[in-house]
Amino acid sequence: MSDNALKITNFVWFQSIWWLVVLLQDASIPYVIGLLVVWLVISPKRFADAILFVTIFLFGLVVDSSLTYLGIYRFDTTHQIANAPSWLIPVWLGLLWSGLAGTLLHSMTLFKNRPLIAALGGAVFAPLSYVAGANFGAVTLGQSVLMTYIFVGAVWAFAFPAVFYIANYVEKTMTRKKEGIYD
Repeated sequence: MSDNALKITNFVWFQSIWWLVVLLQDASIPYVIGLLVVWLVISPKRFADAILFVTIFLFGLVVDSSLTYLGIYRFDTTHQIANAPSWLIPVWLGLLWSGLAGTLLHSMTLFKNRPLIAALGGAVFAPLSYVAGANFGAVTLGQSVLMTYIFVGAVWAFAFPAVFYIANYVEKTMTRKKEGIYD
């Protein structure tokens, strides 16, 4: 598959995950897991992507659970993991973070090694995703749209460059190990 075809496929793949989780929430989990596996099969960087799936899932768990704890937004907890605290994000949202991880070395390389552009992109576009999710009933905003946008934008101005930093580290480490270079 050519590089451009791979980027387009990756973009469509991630958009499919976004729509699945927003529209189906908990019911999306098996489909999203299936899409994550499909990406690992077709990705030329499958090992780095697999590491990023787990790492960015955990990173997103901390970021979004913190925002939930602070009351920036809330999720329906009726399908939450048994005995989990109410501020812990749903599994489907964590899987969306894994989907984001799958784009970092592929369709979102525009932001790679450009932390200021990544900060601007995160500050502008991430809040739009949460507000759109609220419009579809996937999340409840705990603040006004404007306050949510400002707060989430500020957090994502740091979070988005951070996920690219993590992706660069993983990719560099995988490349060094593949070449037999060990520190």
